[in-house]
Amino acid sequence: MKSNISENIKLYRKQNNFTQEQLAEAMGVSVGAVSKWESGASVPELSLIMELADFFGISVDALLGYSVRNNSAEETAERLRIMRSQKNYTNAFSETEKAVQKFPNNFDVVYQSGSLLYFLGLEKDDRKAVLKSKELLEHALTLIEQPHAHNIGKSDIYDDLSGICFILDECEKGLDMLKEHNEGGVFDAEIGYELASSFKRYKESLPYLSDALVRNLTDLFKCIIGFANVYVSRKEFEKAFDAVKTCFEINKMFRIPGTVSYLDKGSVVLLSACAQICESMNDEEGTRRYLFEAKKVAENFDKNPDDSAKNVKFYEKDIPASAADDFGETAISTIDNIVLWEKEEYPKAYEIWQEIKDD
Repeated sequence: MKSNISENIKLYRKQNNFTQEQLAEAMGVSVGAVSKWESGASVPELSLIMELADFFGISVDALLGYSVRNNSAEETAERLRIMRSQKNYTNAFSETEKAVQKFPNNFDVVYQSGSLLYFLGLEKDDRKAVLKSKELLEHALTLIEQPHAHNIGKSDIYDDLSGICFILDECEKGLDMLKEHNEGGVFDAEIGYELASSFKRYKESLPYLSDALVRNLTDLFKCIIGFANVYVSRKEFEKAFDAVKTCFEINKMFRIPGTVSYLDKGSVVLLSACAQICESMNDEEGTRRYLFEAKKVAENFDKNPDDSAKNVKFYEKDIPASAADDFGETAISTIDNIVLWEKEEYPKAYEIWQEIKDD
């Protein structure tokens, strides 16, 4: 609880166009007393507070300016989350202790307390914070079925708990935890990294690193196409073009020259999108150029199609992952479908493609 009485005395005095001397005279005190009130060096007696409020024509509450901290479970958890995001660790122990004492079985409060102390322990090399965070995060796992904010899942907690194991030099335990809870390959990158870095088990790391690489490239593609659609809807065509072109260049970086892979089909989609965005920017030459480039990549892919990841740079896995999509059976039909689906919005791209596809 905090009072802003010193600031408010000064504020209301000025709003009423009084000098410190005039207020002092009205209250029957010295100018020095008023000066101390306004600087926060002293606080008026209760009787004077009531007189001041009456003099300014406001309530005592308004003059005191008390702000009471909302101490609901929801607000408490949010306050702890903000402390973590701002890396405000000054009162982390006292704040988390009070929070957990008041809401010992509230998932959000327990999780945010544990997460805050985990960050503190990790960044400040504070073993006490790490051990306490472990206790809280393990308790949070038992509460996770409760409705909660911020879409926290078990994988988030196991990620932190495994990190705690590594901090405590329980590396094998941390690795086993990641492997045990690696549903959907969520920890592939982390497992691969630890195997290759902490354990020097290089061969074992490769399948994890390879799967993580493919998954991240695929997620990047979806993410960029999503961003581009948002930018186009806002008529921010240059940002949309930049997003798609950047993804294309990244795709290009991971292609092995002289080979084909699922990345080529993705590049066909990205180049077709570049052509359509060029139409939105009234750049007919750009539309034509990118459709020609898309056609060239598509024809090369269709000569010897391969939807697997075996020819993705750095990928090393005995049985390569394969990709599937609904853009088209072939790369050329992918362009056909894209320009047809968007024919009404991008009629010029459709017209140009009809000219060049059989050329």
